[in-house]
Amino acid sequence: MSKLGEKQEDFTLMLAKLIVWSYEQNYRIRMGDDFAKTGHNENSNHYLKLAADLLVYKPGATEQDMEAHKRMHNTWDQMGGAPRIAEDMNHYSVKWEGRY
Repeated sequence: MSKLGEKQEDFTLMLAKLIVWSYEQNYRIRMGDDFAKTGHNENSNHYLKLAADLLVYKPGATEQDMEAHKRMHNTWDQMGGAPRIAEDMNHYSVKWEGRY
């Protein structure tokens, strides 16, 4: 198996754990771009299946909960995920060859 394939599997498991943790916090998650073919910068990990955009809502809310993203990124950091991007808080990824 390729090292990229192994990294994709690790990312998938990490993302699943983050989503379960989020539901335990009473957040509602909607998937955004998890494997994109277009629409991101040319070095995006979305194209490598190493990034996902998650939309986070509290029950009954019509807008994303940015405070929830902050808590989710704290958990993501503890799991070994790539650093948060302040202007793209719904982006969750892992580092690969210096990019995230």
